[in-house]
Amino acid sequence: MHPTSHAPDVVLLLRTEHAVARVLAQARDERDAYPALLAAVGESLAWDTGAVWAPSPDGHAGELRRIEAWPPGGPTVLSPGDALARRVWEEGRAVWLPDADQNDADDGPPRSRDGRSCALAFPVTGATGVLAVIELGASDRRDCDEEMLDTVAVLGSQIGQFVERSRAQRAVRESDARKSAILNAAYDCIITLDHRGHVIELNDATERTFGHAAADMVGRELIGLVVPPPQRDGQRRAFARFVETGESPLGGGRVELTAMHADGTEFPIDLAITRPDVPGPPLFCCYVRDLSERHAAEQALRHLAAEQAALRRVATAVAAETAPEEVFALVTEEVGRLLDARSANMVRFSGGDEAEVLGGWNASGARSVPVGGTVVLDGDTAAARVLRTGRPVRVDDYGALDGTLAATLRELGFHSAVAAPVTLGGSLWGAVIVSSADPEPAPPGAEQRLGDFAELVAQALANAGARREVAASRARIVEAADAERRRLERNLHDGAQQRLVSLSLTLGLVARRLDANPEARSALERARDDLGHALEELRDFARGIHPAVLTDRGLEPALASLAARAPLPVAVSVALDDRLPEPVEVAAYYVVAEALTNAARHAHASMTRVDVRRADGVACIEVADDGVGGAGGELGSGLRGLVDRVEALGGRLVLQSAPGAGTTVRVEIPVG
Repeated sequence: MHPTSHAPDVVLLLRTEHAVARVLAQARDERDAYPALLAAVGESLAWDTGAVWAPSPDGHAGELRRIEAWPPGGPTVLSPGDALARRVWEEGRAVWLPDADQNDADDGPPRSRDGRSCALAFPVTGATGVLAVIELGASDRRDCDEEMLDTVAVLGSQIGQFVERSRAQRAVRESDARKSAILNAAYDCIITLDHRGHVIELNDATERTFGHAAADMVGRELIGLVVPPPQRDGQRRAFARFVETGESPLGGGRVELTAMHADGTEFPIDLAITRPDVPGPPLFCCYVRDLSERHAAEQALRHLAAEQAALRRVATAVAAETAPEEVFALVTEEVGRLLDARSANMVRFSGGDEAEVLGGWNASGARSVPVGGTVVLDGDTAAARVLRTGRPVRVDDYGALDGTLAATLRELGFHSAVAAPVTLGGSLWGAVIVSSADPEPAPPGAEQRLGDFAELVAQALANAGARREVAASRARIVEAADAERRRLERNLHDGAQQRLVSLSLTLGLVARRLDANPEARSALERARDDLGHALEELRDFARGIHPAVLTDRGLEPALASLAARAPLPVAVSVALDDRLPEPVEVAAYYVVAEALTNAARHAHASMTRVDVRRADGVACIEVADDGVGGAGGELGSGLRGLVDRVEALGGRLVLQSAPGAGTTVRVEIPVG
């Protein structure tokens, strides 16, 4: 057909239908088909351009997006109510615009785009409705052709059937892929059998468990592959009864059996068999779990029962705040008996290459280094290795070691040893050592098991240190309170009281000389000034003891008052739903006051930020300045007292002050 003739004949339309049919027969899916369909329809019917429009899966509601174009180019998004494709999508029928330039009235059909004079669009329809819109355009005017409209309607239906079929096939493939992925992700073996007991399908776990490749198992009898020979006949008879009667040989539950790897080694399994209700010959699903690890774990648990009991006894002693010396004696006895050793010792590294024996236990008739003694860690003994490495170690034969300590241990009858470090506060403190006279080395993992007891020793030491620190902290709090009271007494006596005494004397002088001397008025004015200074000092002292605004109005106004009196700009942010408990408010107030004082006196800061909030049952107070930073690790008396106050409330204070990066004081106090 000549391109200037636009009235297609029946042969041309049939040729177009055949071209579309060939494309659909060869295409894999709709995305593969659309480019060829546009070219086939456009070229056969002599249109200039073509496009496929479909809903955008990730676009806005009602949006159509161009998913294919012929030839490439043109707009990519068609907004609702703005194009021919939108009309076709909504009406579900083909629309022909012979001359789109004349259809620009408000109530007329939509105009075509891209300077085209003529446009044709038809829906791709399926059982679920309109699936897409195919749009064709030409630069010249073309009158509507009813035969062509009928033809494109048929083509739209054919293409729609293909699209729905492709989507259904894709859904099936995706479903199969998901099923395979789920089965292969399963920890247990899942095997499908036919009525003869032959393998139909299996998952990856089956290959890993039995050591057979899937290709070697499919089509073969499962019993002959994985059941040990002496048990095969019985298993075959049980399976045959299952097929014939429907009665599971497992009684509908699970049973433990012995299975066989591909190399012939046997191992325990847990087996369950079900019979799905599906048409056709019977099918059976076998669910198999390898019990090797579980059996090994049970054996290990039996071996560890005594160890757990020993750990509980030691842990109970630690929790009861038993003295470290008693814990040392208990631990050495427990580990010595647990590992069936000849002797066990607790040593503390005292610097250099020496260690002090702080605890010990000996089997009946055995000798060892006495408690309270000191040993030199020469050579490569267990204690010396722990000192060098900070890790659990073992010595399997002292006979091969040089050094005085190794010779002493051989004389005491020791052949081997295991040892574990005791770490306190991130530093190596000492070691727990278990020595044996047995020529056989300690069992595998003995040094790690010993480490569990060493951790309890460290906990006992940490508890004792914490108790000492708490006692010292409380003493500092009492001392700080007493010192503060003495300071207030001294300030009141030497400051405000002296000014008031002076004021009293001055006023007496004025009273005697007022009528006789004109200078009396000047003296009276000085007295008034002194009185003002005295009152101001008293106010300052009162605020230092406890600000009234904090009690009356709460933390936020009190901090605002602090900021107003500060010698540098202070930005205050308080985010609290309601007031904090009084002790927490007081602690927060003094933290901010001390931090602002330090920022003004020492940090050379230009501004300070104060942030107070409550989150997850904790009051968080942060004061940050932009000063020189570099505050030392040793806290001054002011912050030291605040740390004690905060810790007394169960909180903590952290100081961050890198040189040149300002200083941040961060406090967290529980308010539950």
